[in-house]
Amino acid sequence: MRTNPSTDSGGHLVLSRTAGALLVMLFCGSVYAQPVNDDCDNATVVPSSAPTPPYSDSVVIDDATLDPDDPLLSCNSGDGTKTVWYEYTPSESGTVNISTIGSVTSGGGELDTAHGAFVGNCGELVEVACIDAGLNDSLLMEVEAGTTYRIKVGQFAGGSSNGTVVLNVEEPPPATQYILESVRNGVSPPIGSLGPLAFAPMRGAAWKAVEEVPLGMKSEYSFDSSAGPAKAAAAAKPLPLTAEFSPSDILQVFDGIENDDNDNIVGFLIYPPDTNGDVGPNHYVQMGNLLTTIFDKAGNTLVGPIPTNAFFFGLGGQCEFTNSGDPIVLYDEETDRWLVTQFASGNPQDGLCVAVSTSGDPTGTYYQHEFDFTGIGFPDYPKYGFATDTINVMINLFTPFQGAALGVIDKAEAFSAGPATMVFFVPPGGSAWGFVPADNDGPVFDNTPPTFFTNNGASGDQIDVWEVTPDYLVPANTTLAKVADIPVTPFDTVLCGAVRGRCIDQPEGAPRLEGIADRLMFRAQTRDFGKRKVAMVNHTVDVDGSGQAGQRWYEFWNSKDKGWQLKKENTFSPDGDHRWMGAIAMNAAGQTCMGYSISSTETYTSIGIAGRNGTSNHMNVGEYVVYDGNVDQHVQTGTAARWGDYSSMSIDPVTDSCWYTQEYASPNTRLGELAGWATKVIEFVVPDDD
Repeated sequence: MRTNPSTDSGGHLVLSRTAGALLVMLFCGSVYAQPVNDDCDNATVVPSSAPTPPYSDSVVIDDATLDPDDPLLSCNSGDGTKTVWYEYTPSESGTVNISTIGSVTSGGGELDTAHGAFVGNCGELVEVACIDAGLNDSLLMEVEAGTTYRIKVGQFAGGSSNGTVVLNVEEPPPATQYILESVRNGVSPPIGSLGPLAFAPMRGAAWKAVEEVPLGMKSEYSFDSSAGPAKAAAAAKPLPLTAEFSPSDILQVFDGIENDDNDNIVGFLIYPPDTNGDVGPNHYVQMGNLLTTIFDKAGNTLVGPIPTNAFFFGLGGQCEFTNSGDPIVLYDEETDRWLVTQFASGNPQDGLCVAVSTSGDPTGTYYQHEFDFTGIGFPDYPKYGFATDTINVMINLFTPFQGAALGVIDKAEAFSAGPATMVFFVPPGGSAWGFVPADNDGPVFDNTPPTFFTNNGASGDQIDVWEVTPDYLVPANTTLAKVADIPVTPFDTVLCGAVRGRCIDQPEGAPRLEGIADRLMFRAQTRDFGKRKVAMVNHTVDVDGSGQAGQRWYEFWNSKDKGWQLKKENTFSPDGDHRWMGAIAMNAAGQTCMGYSISSTETYTSIGIAGRNGTSNHMNVGEYVVYDGNVDQHVQTGTAARWGDYSSMSIDPVTDSCWYTQEYASPNTRLGELAGWATKVIEFVVPDDD
């Protein structure tokens, strides 16, 4: 059944790149006959001057047809039975929004459309942008002056409603700015001193079987049926190794949170775990749905597992009395402080919960802040990072669907017991997706602005970079701007046509797992080396067009603050297994550490690492399987097929070693392999070249 993103977290748009900037909207209107623009060769021509003045057109689609030779829209698992075409050759480069706002059914309701832009001649078209987000949609894209774009407007897969499609071409609206002040603020007791009675009201009275933490996805991952693999991308090739991991390079592996802990502490099982953690001078803090554990650096448990809302004990409100998930923990080397966060979901409101340690001891007290999102939407999939004077924030806004929001929190205010200010922006029309905020490692934060990277939530050939310029004295003067379009090797993020991207095979015919290839993975690590800043970013791609998941990674440089550029990139896929749900970081010595999940019809879910030395343009330190799932041979049988939704790679601020945490399939005591997961924490070093 197709979900409607206006009421469900399952939809979002697809954006690919062309280049430039302008805005388009599609309307069509009123005679009961086959439309003149029923096929590509007879497309209605949009004036080249649009959007100045604005253009609109409408056409009744009751007798429109679908040409079987027309290209399918990649953001839709197929096309509806009625399509119409437009042709647009802009006279100026700019931002375009191809929007079907105003399209209606013959009964007067909102028409559920899907549409996209192509370049090339009819019969030889190449898609450059596509959207199927809600009912009427707005597609922001970039166009080049003199390039002809052919716009196909249809309906969601299988749709056949009669009605009127509308096309408008107009200037894009500005991003919507929100300024929030935390509604509750306080200081927690020392986390290490909270006894069992403190957690009793957090457990809740009602026993539940299994709970699923929501994850909003774009409509490309909401197909109703399985389909073949997506279009082919550049295949990964075997690359020479200059070193290999040995057992001595794996400094330690210890058990982290598992789903049985949830059953015992919060009263029910939950998935996915949303595994992440970070390392400081003396501690490792691991978080997962819905728990937190604080370890010393030898892997000994100091605190926990405890419900994550324990960090908001005594605050009152949603952050204390709900324990909703999507946690993130980060260590800030500049200030020697810990950031602990999760979202709050449900009555009376949705929001974000942000806690900052009052010292470098994560077992101590925390400044507490609750942000209320009433009237704004549900802040799904929150991610954070540290920048100069700032905590970076990225959320995906739903109910109604609005796309990604990019923002900042005043670091000085967050590091206090008083109210903290958050400023964030929502680009228009649900156009933003696939983002991850930068998070700076190391003690140097010299002019490190709040930075955000995105693959635009789609197959494409560029990574975009956005920056927020904060003004905490006058928050309304804070601005958002895209600062770079970085060309990269083309990538394909559609692993298969299954519901929510459930394309990752398991043995024994177990349900295929979600690949979550529609976004960059947590975190986008940055590091200041003085003359240059470096960013390490990764995401999951189709390696060769067959639907095999691999890890695409990038090294971006910003030399002397002249702008971000691509330095190195590659796709890691040493054999036929899937590799997905990865994380990557660079240490102070310039070595790269990468971790990920491994699975296939023959390989049980495992945890792998790879590395890179110096100037190599690929992972030249071969894969090491830290946890081999083929030994225990467990699968995850939950039909929701949730995996991830992220993992994390951290760098030790003292030893420069790499710390990775990831889940693996492990049965729970009560329901076995249904929603069965456990986690590992791994410390390792990257060996030098042989």
